Amino acid sequence: MYTKEEKKNINTEFWNSFGVYMKKHNKQYGRIRWVNYRTNIKDLYFRLNITQQKAVFSIELQHSDDGIRELFYEQFVELKTVLNASVGKELIWEDIKFNQFNHPVSCIYQELPNVSIYNKEDWQTAFQFFEKRMVGLHDFWIEFGEIFKQLEE
Repeated sequence: MYTKEEKKNINTEFWNSFGVYMKKHNKQYGRIRWVNYRTNIKDLYFRLNITQQKAVFSIELQHSDDGIRELFYEQFVELKTVLNASVGKELIWEDIKFNQFNHPVSCIYQELPNVSIYNKEDWQTAFQFFEKRMVGLHDFWIEFGEIFKQLEE
């Protein structure tokens, strides 16, 4: 069992290591914050998470206005084929679920089971999983992000 401090240190080391791993894309894309990717759209987030059981890549729509959240989700659905091709695999689509604060969110995600943040031997596998999805999502966002920005207006 890990102490709270040890868990924090492992978490920090994992994400710092992932940031170093992703620097290889700086030449092509410039300096991008892959972990805290900025969509520049309110309540639209690209998330990466790893636990002791799995790694999760997700697009989360957290707008409190149901109509606006649904509009954004529908736009992603319209681009589903392109988005799936960009990230390399079929995504899981949930138009409504509830987050840890019991607020409704729409979520598009993919999981990689059987990896653990506490097993450094799993890190490379998790890095590759996150890399493929985030680079693909970034390419998708460069091409289609403006559509979503227009929806926000």
